Amino acid sequence: MSMGFLTGALLATSLVTNITVEGLKKILDSSNKAYSANVLAVIISVIIALAISIGYMIMNDITFTAKVIVETVVLMYLSFLTATVGYDKVVQMISQIKILK
Repeated sequence: MSMGFLTGALLATSLVTNITVEGLKKILDSSNKAYSANVLAVIISVIIALAISIGYMIMNDITFTAKVIVETVVLMYLSFLTATVGYDKVVQMISQIKILK
């Protein structure tokens, strides 16, 4: 996978994750379900990053090697970071830490 793909995939993952998480939050709020937005963002970002990587590998006939696995894991990790380090996520994390103390 090229660096250009990884950068574009990270952007796409960030956008799709934020939209998906906000949609799921509205659905869960309307049904009065308890959830953690951070955990939801992590799960969604990892799934989307994995799906994008697999799709790219299939479309470009890339063989499954150790390098591809590392690149996919890096994309999943960076997607996790971008999903959880937004301003509202930082404020939410601080409030959750205060509740724990």
